[in-house]
Amino acid sequence: MKTPGITDDNYQWQYHNEFNPLYLNYICTLTGHYPISIESGFNYCELGCGVGVTLNGLAELFPEGQFLGIDNNANYTDGASKLAKEVGCSNIDFKCLDFNRLSKAELPNFDFVILNDIYSWIDKDARQHLQDFIVNHLKEDGILYLNYEAMPGSSVIAPLRDIISFHTSAIASDNLIKAQSGLDYLDFMQSNKAGFFTENVAADQFFNDIRTKNINYVADRILGNGFQPYFFHQIVQEMGKIGLSFSGSAICHLNFIDLAVPLEFQTFLKTFTTREQFETHGDLIRNQRFRKDIFIKSNKVMSEQEQIEILSKIIFGTTCLEEEFELMAVFGEVELNYNNDIFKRLISVLSDTPKSAVGLLASEKLKDLSLEVIIDALKFLISGGQIFPFVRASEDKVKLELDSDRYSISMNSNIGFLKNRLFKQDKISLLAPDAGVGLQVTMEDALFALCMAEASSGEVLDWVLQRLIEANQEVLTDGATNKDTIATGLENFRKKCLPNLLRLGILEPVTN
Repeated sequence: MKTPGITDDNYQWQYHNEFNPLYLNYICTLTGHYPISIESGFNYCELGCGVGVTLNGLAELFPEGQFLGIDNNANYTDGASKLAKEVGCSNIDFKCLDFNRLSKAELPNFDFVILNDIYSWIDKDARQHLQDFIVNHLKEDGILYLNYEAMPGSSVIAPLRDIISFHTSAIASDNLIKAQSGLDYLDFMQSNKAGFFTENVAADQFFNDIRTKNINYVADRILGNGFQPYFFHQIVQEMGKIGLSFSGSAICHLNFIDLAVPLEFQTFLKTFTTREQFETHGDLIRNQRFRKDIFIKSNKVMSEQEQIEILSKIIFGTTCLEEEFELMAVFGEVELNYNNDIFKRLISVLSDTPKSAVGLLASEKLKDLSLEVIIDALKFLISGGQIFPFVRASEDKVKLELDSDRYSISMNSNIGFLKNRLFKQDKISLLAPDAGVGLQVTMEDALFALCMAEASSGEVLDWVLQRLIEANQEVLTDGATNKDTIATGLENFRKKCLPNLLRLGILEPVTN
């Protein structure tokens, strides 16, 4: 079954797993820095929070934390506040603040600060205010996540912005009309294979990405005054001036030389003694367009024994069923095959029950391995993006009740996401309460999940059809009736998606 005609502008709501405190702590531990203790409470701030999807989800996942979202767009913060009321969390707040006045705002201090997709797109004065905010409000030993446009990969964006500015200079209208004219111009050039696109993969990717965004976002990106891409070493220097040290990349595989670059470059990179050199040259090898870096307000480094002890206690789990686990991970030009004995045994155990390395060591399937071997293997598995740190471990394998008459949706955030985004984007993020991770499902599967929570098993087909009619959505068929097509889609959902949603606790059977 296919349901065409996404009705929104595709400026998608997406839960970012790398913003999770558990994940940020894991990367810091992986690179030898101390994680932040979050069991007894913590303060968390996201700058450039948008509509607050990730922050609202985190607030529900971590009720012991206090969360603040800040954006300079009142429409975003109003929407985020509305979602927070729907979710019903009392540990979250949103503020609309001009970044140029951020350093003067009366705000608490934070253990975690997230700077997502804004640092390269604001002017120099606003960046200074952001730096002042970090100096004044990031706690000692605190963690900063920083996403920015990286050089040399982002070098293609400036000429695109310049040519659009030139092309639209005679248009006497607002920036939204200019932005659309700019997109139409670039579409013409790309469609007709202009050399700038055919010879610049990064330019092609940038346009393919930005053309799917909200027109306000497009106007800001291609016509706004602020754009500053950075070489990694420049960011390290800027962060160093405000007392921060680089911890690691939130793009997990980039922390390992074997996965960060192709084999022919690995010997070259091993000649460098600093992470600054390794990362800067690696960006050139990969032609990296953006970076997701983690900095800490500390120079403390743990011992190897401390690192092993902390890593051994982190709980990990898979985001998919064992039979759905992709055994080939691709990192640019580097491939990693998980089709060997140790990896497959780890995948099998973690697909059943999330466990720590210590728990894995006690498993019958893994008792012949050492703790160090398990921890090392986990590092490479986690890099593939199908295994994450989990909030808690399950005592036993979850019983998959696939024939329940009805199901419930486990988190208010998921209900809010479905309420706001069904039929408005191709995929929807749903959160797993015990895992603390977000899982993207197709809009079709999200519809089935919602209707199985709204209706009994005998009524689900009619319920789905009614929702499609109410939303003015057609069902594309291959000659079959609408109801038969929906029935086929529902059967596929029950076989492939429902087991994983139950395993992760996103859906729960309703018992009479």
